[in-house]
Amino acid sequence: MRILVVPNVAVPYDQRMVRSLADAFNSLGHYGVTYPTPLDGPDLAALCIEFAIDVVIQVNRTRDSEAPLPRNVRHISWFQDVYPYTMDGFAETFKEADILYALGDADVLGINVDVPCFVGSLFTGVDEYMLSYNAQTDKPAVDFSLCAGLPAPVRYEKSLKLDVLWHFDQAMRNVPLIGRSKSFWILRKLVFGKHLPVDYVPYPMMKDMENIVRGFYRSLRGELDIHQLSTAMSNQIALHQKAYRSLPKKRKKKPNDTLNRILRNYSDHSGGMRSRIVRHLSGKGSLHDIQKINPIDSALSYFSQTYPRIMDREDLVKMAAHVSPSLEIYGPGMDLYEFSKPYYEGLLTEIDDLLGVYQNSKINLSNNTHGLGLHSRTFECMAVAGFLLMHESPYDNTVGGMLSSFEPGVHFGSYTPQNFHDEASRWLKDDILRRQIGENARAVIREKHCWRHRAQQILTDLAK
Repeated sequence: MRILVVPNVAVPYDQRMVRSLADAFNSLGHYGVTYPTPLDGPDLAALCIEFAIDVVIQVNRTRDSEAPLPRNVRHISWFQDVYPYTMDGFAETFKEADILYALGDADVLGINVDVPCFVGSLFTGVDEYMLSYNAQTDKPAVDFSLCAGLPAPVRYEKSLKLDVLWHFDQAMRNVPLIGRSKSFWILRKLVFGKHLPVDYVPYPMMKDMENIVRGFYRSLRGELDIHQLSTAMSNQIALHQKAYRSLPKKRKKKPNDTLNRILRNYSDHSGGMRSRIVRHLSGKGSLHDIQKINPIDSALSYFSQTYPRIMDREDLVKMAAHVSPSLEIYGPGMDLYEFSKPYYEGLLTEIDDLLGVYQNSKINLSNNTHGLGLHSRTFECMAVAGFLLMHESPYDNTVGGMLSSFEPGVHFGSYTPQNFHDEASRWLKDDILRRQIGENARAVIREKHCWRHRAQQILTDLAK
């Protein structure tokens, strides 16, 4: 079988993940190959023909209905992140022979629609060399480490001028015959183009969304429901923003992808700016596309999915620092937040450096907004016998929850926001038990959480 694995974004973590999965297929006697960047529909279809691909695995992507794959190619969507907009037209993109995987329980992650194909759970894995990895360092052990990443913070300031312009713009859009006319959009570009950004969201709306998340999301409990938060925010906005009406979310006409293809190879450097660059330079800002951009939907997704992660990390860092100042933080974007700046140590671009941090930390801090703790950070830390401290969650016993594979006090340490100080202090004092727990966890990883286990699961599911 010839299998192509494609990442969600062109960053080292995603590239390493898909490369490891492709190598696992090769080790099982199949042809596994990967592409280092995401592929648009036409490019993907062309590669499938050129290399006689039988199965395509895409991370966080569904089929492209406008650029169908060859008839004999089966498609696997592997969703590791879900946003509210992910569900728009989601089910219609699947065929009966496809497979949909979630990184844990699909409902808990936020995939709450019925699809006509097989739905399962697929976790990440570890490369087997990690199981015998031993860091060579003379550096004293650090009490706490947090290896994670966050997008750049969204900064919004009060601007009465922009808010008034936005409301006037929305009112004009909703005037029958005028708001959808070509002449209005040409006039809008001339009048508003210099003053009102295309992606502007009024300050009161942003504060409403932030306040709802701050008020209703309880950090470090692993109980996030993105649809519940998104609905609550939408309802609050509708109460006092009568001029706002949702714009069409789906494009009937595909925009020019030329610049997309050029910039995708630079996405690991441009980060979140890539989409903004593409929108302004490739035609996504033209008369046709301005009418279909809905920045409020983007804000809803940010506050329902990303903002809770920021709250989790902020509370976790503050609690750990209260126990001990011996704290190191690594990862993209973590230097952009005031709560993590004092402890920030930089990026870990090489996997061996990351593994070295896991081994050299007395306690590796962990959290997951959905409560689905079985992911790369967990597995790779345990593979090198690092000690992991993870919060409890109501979903611990579900597929992807920590208790579905590991036992607290035997394979990892657990905490709640209320007992973190006592638990962390206790574990810091018990070097012998921490090391034993790390070895216990490594044995479980060796038994069922390597990439070859994931590749074999996929092959078995394809044969059903």
